[in-house]
Amino acid sequence: MRKFTWIFALSLFLALPAIGQDTPQVEVFGGGGVARADIGGADLNLYGWNGAVTENVNKWLGGTADFSGFYGRQTQLGPGLVPVDVNVSAHTFMFGPHFAYRKAGAFTPFAHVLLGGMRASEGYIDSKTTPGGLSQSATKFAAAFGGGIDIRVHKHVAVRIFQADYMVTPFLGLRQDNVRISAGIVFRFGKR
Repeated sequence: MRKFTWIFALSLFLALPAIGQDTPQVEVFGGGGVARADIGGADLNLYGWNGAVTENVNKWLGGTADFSGFYGRQTQLGPGLVPVDVNVSAHTFMFGPHFAYRKAGAFTPFAHVLLGGMRASEGYIDSKTTPGGLSQSATKFAAAFGGGIDIRVHKHVAVRIFQADYMVTPFLGLRQDNVRISAGIVFRFGKR
């Protein structure tokens, strides 16, 4: 916790010279994160990557293309009540409006509404009842409602200290309520 406090304080200190910068035309985000997935009533932590490109129309409105991939593994009871390892992956591709508040100095809080799809799969491996494994996958509608905070550390670089999204998907004939949390680096190009 002490290390995180020092890194956060250093980020704030480095952000001071960036106060008063113009709105970038394009922002490219890349980072990592965790997704809490609802898999048929069982919760599973998935770890992976998140990336997005945002083109700003003006100081407060832009359009975002968001992509992510999250992966995990859990043990479930398979056919014949034999424990099997299950690899789970989820890839999203979503698009939507991005709303930013750029009057808070080096801090840029933002919110977005993203609609698109999720490709999820689970593969049963190493099962004595299914030699060679068994895999199933599907692509379904997905929506994400969320936001976060960026801190400018340079004219062309910001740190996304967090991005949190509430995600809704309809896999397994049921509605799943998932949470995705990401952090990383934002590169900024051009200006509006």
